[in-house]
Amino acid sequence: MIALVVVLAILVRQLFVLTAIVRSRAFLAAAPSPACTAPGTPALFVVIPVLRETAIIAETIEHMVTLADGHRAHVIIVTTEREVIEPSPGGDTATVVAELATTGKFIHLHYPDLRGLKGDQVNFAAAYCASTLLGDGSPADAFLVCYDADSRPPLDALTRFEAAIAANGDASIFHQSSRFEFREPTQLEKGPSRTLTRAVCDGGALRANRFVLGFEIPRLLNRSGTVGQLKRAACSYIYAHVTGHGLCVRLSFLLDHPLPAGSPLEDMQYSFHLGSHNVPMVPVASLDHAAVPDTITAQVKQASRWFFGPARAMHYLREPSTRPGLRAKLQAASALGSAGEWLGCAVVVPAVLAALCLARGPLQLAAAAVTAIYLLQLAATDLTLGAPAPLRQRVIRVLACPLATVLFGIGGFIGAINLLRGGSGIGKTERR
Repeated sequence: MIALVVVLAILVRQLFVLTAIVRSRAFLAAAPSPACTAPGTPALFVVIPVLRETAIIAETIEHMVTLADGHRAHVIIVTTEREVIEPSPGGDTATVVAELATTGKFIHLHYPDLRGLKGDQVNFAAAYCASTLLGDGSPADAFLVCYDADSRPPLDALTRFEAAIAANGDASIFHQSSRFEFREPTQLEKGPSRTLTRAVCDGGALRANRFVLGFEIPRLLNRSGTVGQLKRAACSYIYAHVTGHGLCVRLSFLLDHPLPAGSPLEDMQYSFHLGSHNVPMVPVASLDHAAVPDTITAQVKQASRWFFGPARAMHYLREPSTRPGLRAKLQAASALGSAGEWLGCAVVVPAVLAALCLARGPLQLAAAAVTAIYLLQLAATDLTLGAPAPLRQRVIRVLACPLATVLFGIGGFIGAINLLRGGSGIGKTERR
């Protein structure tokens, strides 16, 4: 009976996730084509903080320069002195960027502090934009758009941001979610190990996309002006997050509310800060293209680091920049609930599968219903965000997603152990 109650609760939860996926699909599908850039549009500073990115930085710069063409935009690559103590086998990123900057197509900044992390690089760029690049313009009329080195936003992304800014004049936070994809490296081992790695990593991309549609976009929609005041007020107590790639912040707001210094997961902590101040977060109906780690081990390691994001909620609650009160406390509870669900990824899939295969009667029927709803979620997600592929590969992607989800949960347990041992969570996903 207890098992039946638990599985029925999981079923209800999965039905809510399915409705959230349908809502996100409708939001993305209903977005009109953005109008062309017109005079009076805001100044945009496209900032890419980098660390050990020699393998892809030239391609990144080329894409971002093309993205900014036709807009009041500057592309700014921010390297860091931290790479001196954490060098890349492929060479020094700052040296490569300095050579590429001689073309004059982008601006190269170098953050001088050895201890600085991504958030510190972005804050450094924001101060430079306000003091040097903005000129006589007002920081209230300028925006900083942050991407990662592996981001490949569509070429109309800045136009989408401009349209969203024009439609939400009082908002300061805009967010472009990501479509995750597995980019297979050319030097991946051949044979059965390659087949398994491709399947699990591709399934990991689908798992991430399910989170975007089922959790990330709906929670941001609930914090925007697209919902009624009552729903927005109720949802303001739930932890919703923006990511560090696809984040667009009004420059004046960022100067007053900088990203947390020295934070291993600055976007998660910044999201908590924004939530405690009840700041609107406006989702933009456009999707960045981001890569998932290209090995199973790297995916588990990334999950172990990312787990620190929601799991450090009590630390965020004690930060001086957090506005104290009931909202912050309930958001901390919500974040810890998300961490609990993360750990549940390692348990729920095997448990439901065991109930489906071994149980009888209502428990087996409930497990079958959970399985069917979950597979429907994955199919809807893959149809919406999945990378183009033959039907066979898409089916393999869907079938591998549960395994990738279990590994994601295992990564969460590793992260929880590291957190309890006093770990920092500082790390980086390396691209080969």
